[in-house]
Amino acid sequence: MYEPDRNPFSAKPFHSGLSTRGMALAALFAVLTGVGANVRIPFPMVPLTLQTVFVLMAGLLLGPGRAALSMFLYMLLGLLGLPFFSGGGGIQSVLTPSFGFVVGFIPASWAVGRVLQMSGYAHEKAGLRLAALRVVACLVGIAIYDLVGVFWLYVNLNWIVGKEVSFLQTLGIGLFPFLIPDLIKLAGVVLLVSLAGRRIGLLTSFRR
Repeated sequence: MYEPDRNPFSAKPFHSGLSTRGMALAALFAVLTGVGANVRIPFPMVPLTLQTVFVLMAGLLLGPGRAALSMFLYMLLGLLGLPFFSGGGGIQSVLTPSFGFVVGFIPASWAVGRVLQMSGYAHEKAGLRLAALRVVACLVGIAIYDLVGVFWLYVNLNWIVGKEVSFLQTLGIGLFPFLIPDLIKLAGVVLLVSLAGRRIGLLTSFRR
């Protein structure tokens, strides 16, 4: 049965869920995303990694505020020097072609959680309706980090790297090769979260 009073995605202010445990979970997903960055398949300019698995999962499990916080912590730790990005880490990473995707992870994870929050079904028993909603939420998240990442890639290649690349060519570098892999990762994330059901959902069912 749906329990509105226990819904962690309710429209209450973000600070009501920002607890020590909430910070710990945000930090956990930040580290997991960094680990995922080191599981990669080389591609020109933008490598294929498992970062996005944890970006989407954070949005599905932590809610919008904590998910965005986890991705901000991930970016911050990488900029401080931890090897959390596909090319390593450090402040110089902001000049790399793929850094826009890292920036895009923050609004993307927020959007995934926000879609669930607005639906009101985030804490229901597992079912086709909830699984479909998770798919939609993840598609929104993927669209957002792709939009930010491709725009950053276009600007970087043309004004920092110094190559004359059209926007269509940029899509061929940073978007088209990753559409099917992203959909496969989306399916895996939704399947994992759906199979685990409320056990995974309990990660977010705290108030203090």
